[in-house]
Amino acid sequence: MAWLKSLPDNAVRRLTKVLVRTVHLVGFAGVFGHAMMQTSGSVYLYLTVVSGVILVIMEASSGVIWLVQFRGVSVYLKLLLLLLMHLNPEDAIPYLIAVTVLSGFTSHAPSWIRYFSFQHGRVVHSTNDQLG
Repeated sequence: MAWLKSLPDNAVRRLTKVLVRTVHLVGFAGVFGHAMMQTSGSVYLYLTVVSGVILVIMEASSGVIWLVQFRGVSVYLKLLLLLLMHLNPEDAIPYLIAVTVLSGFTSHAPSWIRYFSFQHGRVVHSTNDQLG
């Protein structure tokens, strides 16, 4: 177990986030697939919701600033899109595509976008930000 001591301080947290994100993607893919087939797949919805809640908790635990940064606000927008999808199930595919586009953009946007704070009107980093 000596190799475990040689890992960076945030290695376990980063690996955990990667694993939870992977579960989240599998769940979302299942939800999207079921929407395309016009069937229901509660196990995929369950995976998506539970992993999404875990991801939000992990992100917000790095600092409450996350809640007003673009990366946090994008979660609110995705939840709004999912609520609209629930209210208009016949339009599920466009809503899920919008969630996918917003997720992809947010994940791969430069840090000056992801860390932009709507409250402060500028980029703000938390002293507790955890990579991963």
